[in-house]
Amino acid sequence: MSNINQPVTPEIGPEGLPTPSLPGGEPAAPGTGPEELPTPSLPGPVVDYSCPSGYTAKTAGANRTLTDLLLENDVSYSAMLSANPSLSLGRIRQGTRYCAPPAGTRRVCRFGSASYVMGIGEDLSTLMETNGYTARELLLLNPMLAPSDFTSGRVICVPL
Repeated sequence: MSNINQPVTPEIGPEGLPTPSLPGGEPAAPGTGPEELPTPSLPGPVVDYSCPSGYTAKTAGANRTLTDLLLENDVSYSAMLSANPSLSLGRIRQGTRYCAPPAGTRRVCRFGSASYVMGIGEDLSTLMETNGYTARELLLLNPMLAPSDFTSGRVICVPL
């Protein structure tokens, strides 16, 4: 029987670190060394920072409020909060990540659709021809727009 008060010289493992041992110098069971212990995690849920199609991942700067983000990104309150439901209504901590809707977004596109900024020369007909959408699909997803409202720079909802 060994005396636990005797000095123990640790064995050095292949990584140059001491191998774990029990009092008396006996090797510890595999999987109990410090390098094999689980890494402590931070409290709270894991947040996924991927943004919906057409949205841009951004990071808030110092002393920003939700109003500042709305003005900087030229989007409506409902559009911003739909993609960022946990965003603070007051001051936002510097470094907070958020998803910015396309500039000019005023409403939220319903499930199964995404925001789209119409390009130069695009109209309802070219959207149908180049993307395979039907007029019915586009008009149902954009009930506040007339066919002539589908013009360059307009933010619309399109099917996914």
